[in-house]
Amino acid sequence: MSRAPRIGLLASSLRGYNTLDGGIGAHFADLAVALAAEGVAVTVITPSPELGATAREADLAGIDIVPFSFPLPRWLDRLAGLRWRLHTAVSRRWKIRAASTELLAAHRLRSFDCVETSSTGALALGALAARDRPPLVVRVSTTADQLVSHNGGQPGWHDRLEQAWELRLVRGAERVITHTPGHRDEICARWGLEPATVAVVPHGIALPPAHEVPPPVARPVRFLFVGRFEHRKGIDVLLAAIPQVLAAEPDVHFTLAGLDTGNRGRDVFLSQNPRLREHVDFAGRLDATALRAAYRSCDVFVAPSRYESFGLTYVEAMAWAKPVLGCRAGGVPDVVIDETTGLLVPPGDTPALTAALLRLARDPALRARLGSAARADVDARFSRQTLARASLAVYRATSPATP
Repeated sequence: MSRAPRIGLLASSLRGYNTLDGGIGAHFADLAVALAAEGVAVTVITPSPELGATAREADLAGIDIVPFSFPLPRWLDRLAGLRWRLHTAVSRRWKIRAASTELLAAHRLRSFDCVETSSTGALALGALAARDRPPLVVRVSTTADQLVSHNGGQPGWHDRLEQAWELRLVRGAERVITHTPGHRDEICARWGLEPATVAVVPHGIALPPAHEVPPPVARPVRFLFVGRFEHRKGIDVLLAAIPQVLAAEPDVHFTLAGLDTGNRGRDVFLSQNPRLREHVDFAGRLDATALRAAYRSCDVFVAPSRYESFGLTYVEAMAWAKPVLGCRAGGVPDVVIDETTGLLVPPGDTPALTAALLRLARDPALRARLGSAARADVDARFSRQTLARASLAVYRATSPATP
């Protein structure tokens, strides 16, 4: 009898263990559970939960998790603290050191066939030069460069340092992987990589049972946005469109969920549109249970991001048979099929977004058609099982010793 593959996952965050949300944490949680279901001996190496964190999700109960911490030595903390940007850079480099040390220690005990990690944070960078290290597969999500440029910023020296670390890790790994052809083409153009060397494996999620998916109803439409209140997520475009939608369709309701630092987005919007308070709910960050309920109860999901390497929230909404509204940017057109599972508009285009919101608000048959096709598409392309089996194929191609 052949042994089970031994796969390590080095993750900067893990949903249900040390984080509430975020695409990277969601990916590694779903991947770990999916691999385990395929008979893989999987180990997740990830930062320790913060004090007061809730217990791990039930799905993770049987997963081998190796936590690590990365407190700066007191002398280094004081030295780096003289400049906050220097302190940030030093802290992140120290985290890389701690993560790479834990990865190599775990490999000595478990003899991984392959390790998948994320380019974000470059946690495996310190292991590249080690003589006895496992083969590395690096998954590239939104890059450090894109996080700055698509939020309208200019990179500082500490940003350029993180970008350099990320690129060194990508070029030093045995294999690069990403989740959409569109994002693959983007990173290949940015970094001078050959597209044939970058594997495409979409994210996969746990689908809600079909009997829990409510049928569409022709009632005042509830729109849902989930994401950070930042330029890249297009929240400014959505906030500009909402008053125009409500002027034309006064019964529509919007729920906006996600981190709104200092409630700046909410406060500015309500100060300018006080009469819309009852129609727009600023829900803040939602835990897994509340987010599931939000997807289930909405009628349309909208996220007008200026860039997404994938856009996991679209898939999460589609799994609940919801039509989705996004932008023709990054990997989104590879996830949302325009006029089939959702609608796509140009990024940053408030009139186009307004028109699409009104179209969906006024056409229950369109909502039902798009939502039904969305659920079927998630079943076919974005399940956990599909993710696990495609990932295993990449690991075996990267490390032929993998069973």
